[in-house]
Parts: sequence; structure tokens; C-alpha cells
Amino acid sequence: MGEEDFGKIILSSADMNYTPTMPEIPIRPNNSIPITIGILMILGSLIVLFDGGGAIFSHYSEITTSQAEDQVELLKLIGVDITVDEFLQWDSEFKESNFHLITGLIKFCAAILVFIGGLQLSLRKHIGIKVSISGGALWFLGQIISIFWATSIESNMDISLATQWDVAATAMCFICNAFCILLPLIPMFAPSAKAALIPMEDKIKSHNFSQEE
Repeated sequence: MGEEDFGKIILSSADMNYTPTMPEIPIRPNNSIPITIGILMILGSLIVLFDGGGAIFSHYSEITTSQAEDQVELLKLIGVDITVDEFLQWDSEFKESNFHLITGLIKFCAAILVFIGGLQLSLRKHIGIKVSISGGALWFLGQIISIFWATSIESNMDISLATQWDVAATAMCFICNAFCILLPLIPMFAPSAKAALIPMEDKIKSHNFSQEE
């Protein structure tokens, strides 16, 4: 057997062991998905921020008798039978327990996290997913605390201002809360949105590379 035939045998053996692989098709990033989600998160955070700020303001504001009378009239229109003295007692119990202050601070902190996370997502930064979900989870925890704590306070003094409107408002808050938690998860499962996110380490590398040039 000559050297030329021996080389052909080696070449044919290598070809037989070769396994063809499909070329990897790059995913085209869709920048509009994380940017849109980030803007929605920012808008939602402003609503929660306003709600938390209103609760903190309620803790430090003193209600007068005339204001209490106006509140009682409004409550009677939606089906709550309560006197002015009972309303003042209700307001005093909630303020003494620091209900508005603590729940307001929880909402305020949650809104700040959601705002920062939304801002990071609008800048297409991967860290925005974790920050947004953290804010949504904190808001969810705050709502659970508010429901059980308010029920406990009202049951102790046997005065309740809860109506069907409150149930509807609570349901809407939980729906908005679910969106705050689920929306940031979309870039993790949508390949085009995930490709649009910029990890922090890549951001640093690209910045260093531009400086070297």
C-alpha cells in the first residue's frame, strides 16, 4: 500500500467520525419590550408612591369635628351606619397603632424599588428585573399586613368601615400588584426581550474597550 492510499484511508476515517453541527442563529433583540415594561413599571410606582404618601399624611394630620361629620355623611351614602363619635374613635385607634405610618412606609419603599427597577428596565439593564420583582413582592407583603392588621383593629373596637367598595379596591390593588411581579418576568422568557437586556459585566467590558480605543 502506497503513502497516497494510506492517506486516503486516514482521511476517510476522519470524515466518518465527523458530526455536522447546525450553525447557531443569533436572536434579534427587541429593545421595545424591556423599555415598554420599564415605562409601565414607572407609572405604576407613582400610583403606589402617592398611595403610600397619602397614608403617611393621614397619620400626621389631625381631623376636626366638621371634617368627621363630612366623612360620616359620605360613609352613610355608601351604606356605612356610623356616628361622628365612632368615626373619631376609629380614626384615633388607627393612629395610635401607627397603622397608617407603617403601611404607608412599606408602600413608599415598595414604590421606590419598583420605580428604580422600571428605570433600569427602560435602560435595558438586567438588574431591573430583580429590583422590580423585589418591589412588587414588598408591596404584596404590605397589602397582606394591611388587611389582617386593619381587621384586627376594627374587631377589637367593634367598629368597621369596610364596604363592598373596599373589597373591589383591594382586588384592584392585588391585580396591579400581580402585574408588577409578572411584567418584569417577561424578558426572562421572551428570547428577543432577553437578548435586548444588557448584563452589568458586559456594560463594564464595553466601556473599558471604548476607553482603550
